[in-house]
Amino acid sequence: MPYIRTMSKKTKNQIRTKSRQVQVEQTLQVGKGLDVGTAFFYAAEKIGDEIVFRIERDAFFDIPFSDHIKEIFERDNVKYIRKGDQFYVVGNGALRFANLFGRNVRRPLERGIISPQEKDALPIVQLLIESAVGSHRHTGETVYYSVPAQPIDTDFDVFYHQHIIDGFLSGFGYTPKPINEGLAVIFSELAEEDFTGLAFSFGGGMVNVCLANLSIPVVSFSIARAGDWIDKQVAYAINESVSTITGWKESYLDLDKRENFSRIEQALSIYYDILLNYVVGHLKTELEKSAVHLEKPLTVMVSGGTAKPNGFLKRFQETLQKFQLPIELGEIRLASQPLHSVAKGALIAAIADEIKICR
Repeated sequence: MPYIRTMSKKTKNQIRTKSRQVQVEQTLQVGKGLDVGTAFFYAAEKIGDEIVFRIERDAFFDIPFSDHIKEIFERDNVKYIRKGDQFYVVGNGALRFANLFGRNVRRPLERGIISPQEKDALPIVQLLIESAVGSHRHTGETVYYSVPAQPIDTDFDVFYHQHIIDGFLSGFGYTPKPINEGLAVIFSELAEEDFTGLAFSFGGGMVNVCLANLSIPVVSFSIARAGDWIDKQVAYAINESVSTITGWKESYLDLDKRENFSRIEQALSIYYDILLNYVVGHLKTELEKSAVHLEKPLTVMVSGGTAKPNGFLKRFQETLQKFQLPIELGEIRLASQPLHSVAKGALIAAIADEIKICR
């Protein structure tokens, strides 16, 4: 104690400052982000200085129960649910088994929301969310999860979907909060631009678009066509299973290739062009309706699994140039981790909330 009494005022202030820094660093490790995607669930959390992601494929595959199959699942750590005389393979193993049996996986989500066509969707979604986010680090830990903007080319709302996701996360001990998917990309990628820009999230079920100024959404909408739509159109056009097309696209597609196409490559190339024209055409219409005025060119950020193939960004740039948009665009770039942008942006929002709570 005598030593403390003889400390200088400057030293005491340095200790207090360091203590506050440590508290902030500890706070930054609390809070999680969740990208509730049609094709994948991505969860993000900060552990030490690193952002760590967990990934679960948003799919399931039904197969008749047998003790032999159960042994295989447990040996290979395959996630599954048993319901009566059926097994439901869930997550990353679903596509492997679907291809093995020459069938398509089933999706608990469709076009960005819980599928109304899948009566077995809810327990699958619950298991995928639990597997992705893991255990909370304190009761009531904040999780921001992505929700699509209102679609402009189909008629549905997200309230039922949002209520179900809220319920699952609350049941796991979290405090859930929704975030617009496109805005999450802004948070993830455009901090140096003061969270101002035009973001595209090309997902599996939908394309989400958000124009934000200083983190405030100015134009926000979604399109009910994306990667799944491409896969289905291609599968129908060349008489292949959707699972086969999905697997091939994720592993081999190169959109820079312009000749000597295989049947799959040619069909994928055609439907990517159709999708990009469809998205940018709707963007032009929405911008003209909004009459938005900005003082400087907007940075354009592109993310999502459908944007991942080599050559996608070049095709997207070419498509944007074909349409005379009523705003000036600046740099057009692909997120450094296009699959993780939404989850990372949701995590940033959650960390900011946790800091406010601790203060």
